[in-house]
Amino acid sequence: MAHSTKAPIRDADGLTAEYRALVDGAGLANRSDAGRLRITGADALDLLNRLTTNELDELPDGHARLTVLTNGDARVIDVLGLAAVDGALLCLTSPGRAEAVIDWIDTYTFGEDISIADRTAETAQLTLAGPGAAGVLAAVGVTGAPALDRVAQVTVAGAGVVLWATYTGGAEGFEVIVERAVGDEVRAAFVDAGATLVSAGAWEAFRVANGAPAYGAEFGEATNPLESRLRGAISEDKGCYTGQEVVARLLTYGKVQRRLMSVALTGPPEAGPAEAGSDLLADGARAGTLTSVADVPGVGHVGLALIAQKRAAAGSAFDVDGAPGVTATISEPAYALATEPVEDEA
Repeated sequence: MAHSTKAPIRDADGLTAEYRALVDGAGLANRSDAGRLRITGADALDLLNRLTTNELDELPDGHARLTVLTNGDARVIDVLGLAAVDGALLCLTSPGRAEAVIDWIDTYTFGEDISIADRTAETAQLTLAGPGAAGVLAAVGVTGAPALDRVAQVTVAGAGVVLWATYTGGAEGFEVIVERAVGDEVRAAFVDAGATLVSAGAWEAFRVANGAPAYGAEFGEATNPLESRLRGAISEDKGCYTGQEVVARLLTYGKVQRRLMSVALTGPPEAGPAEAGSDLLADGARAGTLTSVADVPGVGHVGLALIAQKRAAAGSAFDVDGAPGVTATISEPAYALATEPVEDEA
């Protein structure tokens, strides 16, 4: 899962090296601000199956899946990463959303055998991404890294680690979950093996460039999961879940009103910067909203935007309200292309 950050982008040289590590080498980001829950109980998986969008009837040990927690109007409470580890569920939430997720599940718990422990404070989360990630894992003694959507329990620097292969930041990588007390040792081992520590600014540039949606920017209680291009975390065949009727109608009748798109922002040097929250205009009329922006080394100023469906054809160009001279040209997000069903042409 991707996480948005408001951290300022640092100096260009530092950001460039960090970003290139994520794209061409192996970057290591500290993403411990995300939530981490341990969910147990005989009814835990069944209850989550009734509350979220993806098929969770079975989740064998060592398997992982993304699913969306939605309210009755199919608005997004959060996107959850669920992994079956040693008879329990490891649940990853967006930053600052652990308590909200626990409260939401508790609201729908009526005698079910389920227990949720918030382990955010006791654990750390690192993300290892880039084409060199597998080489770094091998260098620290991890053989047979898990395949996509699988988890493995491994040892790094003498510490037990949960290693989760997933699309992270919009590209394949690994979430590394470790006890916080030994997090520094694990991080140092990865760096000694060739990983480059990356800042929050570099990670944000990577996320935005790859089109990965984040809570509070591209999804939340003002959006449904289809608008946010979370189709890959939705099962169209499962039975009832909270919000399922709305999602089914949107799919059946093609009523999705907005579409998340990647944006290239261009203009003359004197043009003002485009900012997240700015409206995108077509012939002076509002056509969408910029949700995230970032300066990407070697690429330029890019962003993500929720665009009115009727205006969301790739290649379409818009003016940016409040940034005279800036043109926003949209394209399909790499994350959506990698995760949505191949038959999806909506």
